[in-house]
Amino acid sequence: MAHSSFRVQAHKFSPDNIQTTLVCSKCDEVFQKEFPLDLEGQTTEFKCPVCGVPGEVDLPYKSADEREKLEEEFEEAEEEESGEEAEDEY
Repeated sequence: MAHSSFRVQAHKFSPDNIQTTLVCSKCDEVFQKEFPLDLEGQTTEFKCPVCGVPGEVDLPYKSADEREKLEEEFEEAEEEESGEEAEDEY
């Protein structure tokens, strides 16, 4: 399907998705697109919303710092949940 590629000009990870600013290699137009976090680090295909050419983009991975911060937040949330469950038992 892919006849073109899209370059990632900028990206930002949110709790629910990856927000990207992309450039089409065929028409050179800049556009924004959101992808589910499940696609992190993968290549995905779609059509340029400006010129309609099919293409693909390599989505970025989270940096090591971002991963570490997320893991810490997850661990803190788990500890809070287990603390609340213990309180509920009494």
